[in-house]
Amino acid sequence: MTSIHTNVGAISALQTLRSISSQMGEAQRQVSIGLRVGAASDNSAYWSIATTMRSDNMALSAVQDALGLGAATVDTAYAGTSSIVDILTEFKARLVAAKEEGLDKAKVQQELAQLNAQAESIVRSSSFSGTNWLATTSPAHLMETDAIPAAVVASFVRSSSGSVSVEKLDMNLKTTSMLNTGGGGILQKEIGGVGDIGGFRGSELTADAHQGHESHTFTGPTIFGASDYIEFDLIIDASPHSPGDTFTGLRIDKAVIDAALGTTEGVMLNAAQLRTVLNRVFSDNSVPASASATLFTGGMAGLFEIESTESTTHPGSSIDVLNVTSEFGGVPGTFGMGLEDVPVRNHDNMYPEEQITFTEPFTMSEKAEIYFDMQIGPGPVTTYRIDRTTVSAALGTSDGYVGSASDLAAVIGYVTSGAGLLTTAVGSSILFTADQTVFPEAGNKAARFYVGNVWSVPLWTLDFDFAEVDITTSAFTVDEYITGVEYMLKHAISSASTLGSIAMRIDMQSDFVASLTDSITSGIGRLVDADMNEASTRLKALQTQEQLATQSLSIANANAEAILTLFR
Repeated sequence: MTSIHTNVGAISALQTLRSISSQMGEAQRQVSIGLRVGAASDNSAYWSIATTMRSDNMALSAVQDALGLGAATVDTAYAGTSSIVDILTEFKARLVAAKEEGLDKAKVQQELAQLNAQAESIVRSSSFSGTNWLATTSPAHLMETDAIPAAVVASFVRSSSGSVSVEKLDMNLKTTSMLNTGGGGILQKEIGGVGDIGGFRGSELTADAHQGHESHTFTGPTIFGASDYIEFDLIIDASPHSPGDTFTGLRIDKAVIDAALGTTEGVMLNAAQLRTVLNRVFSDNSVPASASATLFTGGMAGLFEIESTESTTHPGSSIDVLNVTSEFGGVPGTFGMGLEDVPVRNHDNMYPEEQITFTEPFTMSEKAEIYFDMQIGPGPVTTYRIDRTTVSAALGTSDGYVGSASDLAAVIGYVTSGAGLLTTAVGSSILFTADQTVFPEAGNKAARFYVGNVWSVPLWTLDFDFAEVDITTSAFTVDEYITGVEYMLKHAISSASTLGSIAMRIDMQSDFVASLTDSITSGIGRLVDADMNEASTRLKALQTQEQLATQSLSIANANAEAILTLFR
């Protein structure tokens, strides 16, 4: 039907043209921007996912940069540590050479000082962008520090719940620090060490005593007549704890001499004969003494010696000659063939004692412990423990510092209190004795004691800094320096190994992040990128359709001309 009000054909052709134009606009947009989903209105779900993943990709790009920075930091630290390993190796070789006889240690020390200066320079310069993993600034000693954390950004992670986080490669700089402000770096001393414990380490003290005795010079020979004599008194086993036993009027005369020597002339020719006569006097008078002692005199012919047999009931062990009188040819005197003279040597009331020499101060840290064994008299062997608390209680301090012989004596005395052992400082020495209030017996009856098996926890520590090595002094032996430097070298190698592992992990993580970025980019493309071949082909088809739709509209509009002819 043909109508003058409505051109149905033209309307249909126009709608078709509009649809084609709309599709052409979409195709042209895809071709021009290369995206199938360029805005939320195109596909809100895909657009949201793609936008989120693009944001994550930007974060991963930042992670890649951070990994590069971390790799540079690790590489710098590794290079410095590797150089320190080389220096320590050379340093140890110099120390070994220093053990050679005739080598000028002063010149070797100059070389060692230069190597140390080079090590310090390397540590200070091993910095990248202000970060130095070899020089740390912890104010506390690293053995008393939990950790010095450092980290390298490793990845950006989005969980299934949508939350995001940044993962890091953690590092504890305690394992890499060569020099720390508060100490404890690989090239610095450890704490907890007590050195030689002021000279106490290695002590094996075994003390006992012997009987009281004294020696005299024989002043004969002497010929005794029938009325000649020598008399003297003896005090046996007198001590501060008891007066001992006194024997008076002990007499040497011609009858005693002849009986003792089996002679008739009353002649005393030498010290050996005087010993025999004295033994006869002691036996005849039940005196607990002997003239057979040789502790002082040995084989010396001109001396004689007397001793206590320690058979009294007294705790002491001593012998004293008193009140020597004599009469020869009716003339009184004090001649006693040497008995009247001051002893050449004299031991009375010997008590077991030993001593050590205090060598150098030390500090008991919170981690340090000292152990030693002690046995005295009939008691069992007992192990004693010294720690920081013991030192504080003994000295009334809080720093654990043991600075002198008197300090160490006080500490040992405190921990063994009540056991019967006394420790007394005498100048730079420490004297160990039995407590006479507990063990008053002297001589062979005295309480023997043992102090030894001295050791500490930790069993060994590094007690000097690398910078403190000086082979021209006696602070440490060359062997001790070699042991310490070997210890530093071991830890430096371990640090280099750790840094190498971190560097390898950073490289692996960097490769993974690059691969992950490519994968995410590819995934985004699959979601929103336009297929350019399809889009261009479709655009050409739509252009052809547009031409046809235009012609169709033209034809539809031409039908109206036929109607107009009716009105001409």
